Amino acid sequence: MKKEDCVEIGYIAKAHGLKGEVTAALDVFDLSDYRKVKTLYLSKKSEPLKAWTVKKLTPTAKKMAILELAESNSRESAESLIGTTLYFPVAELTLLPEDNFYFFEVIGFSVEDKNLGSLGTVKDFADGPAQNIMIIDYQGHEVLVPVTDDFVLHADKENKIIHTALPDGLLDLYMGNESEDDD
Repeated sequence: MKKEDCVEIGYIAKAHGLKGEVTAALDVFDLSDYRKVKTLYLSKKSEPLKAWTVKKLTPTAKKMAILELAESNSRESAESLIGTTLYFPVAELTLLPEDNFYFFEVIGFSVEDKNLGSLGTVKDFADGPAQNIMIIDYQGHEVLVPVTDDFVLHADKENKIIHTALPDGLLDLYMGNESEDDD
């Protein structure tokens, strides 16, 4: 399996217990979709992917799970995996409900705002404290848009367009066009 055939779904955060289990931070739509996964692909930095057999995946929190991997059977082997990136084959991803999308699918899409028109392109996504953040390249500036149903309306995958409804003044914050008070 090659990295270009997979999507990054998280990383190993820490060792768990003494028998080789690890705690993984997973950035996935629904953790329960991954409970029956038999194989994950692991890689540290620029190393090639290596298939690891998942004996058990137990969700523990919203974005965390305990992984029991067949190839890891001691605390030392689990500790050696800390920081390792987890990958999953794109071809095996669960179909999302209509109007939902995987972030990797829309990188490079045009952004069209219902009031402001064309805004640029989707550059990336980041984890925010309350929700995910879409990063837009707008006139040479990075604009951060919370990924909420109020702001990100629809992904038109066929035409490669993300439709938004940005709140008044958001772009001004990034463009330095804040209103000046003459006090």
